[in-house]
Amino acid sequence: MAHVLLVDDDADIIEIYRTVLEQHGHEVAAAYSAQQAWEAMDTALPEVLVLDVMMEEFDAGFRLAHDVAIKYPTLPILMLTAVHDYMSDAWQFDKDKDQGWLPVYRFLEKPVSPEHLLAAIKEATAPAPATP
Repeated sequence: MAHVLLVDDDADIIEIYRTVLEQHGHEVAAAYSAQQAWEAMDTALPEVLVLDVMMEEFDAGFRLAHDVAIKYPTLPILMLTAVHDYMSDAWQFDKDKDQGWLPVYRFLEKPVSPEHLLAAIKEATAPAPATP
């Protein structure tokens, strides 16, 4: 199973997802701010980063995702957020088009069901198919 770093300023969200992920065999580390996330990644680089957008500042998660993608370009980032509540309904994340400004593997709207989160982590950490 994967080593997952959960980053969210909401301790309840962290504990809910930690419990579910650990019950399914994942190793979980937690951080409650962007700074704590960097400290956790310096200690042990995760296989997938599960990241909230709005933490200590409205865009803290966006900035962290951008900086992580520069330092660790192969680290998949799953962004969990309710930020869509503040944006136009016309905008939908498109990995191919939005990768330049939002370098995440997948953008998931809160609340995310445990099953959906587990499936996204499995997909993000699956080995790339071999090319002929």
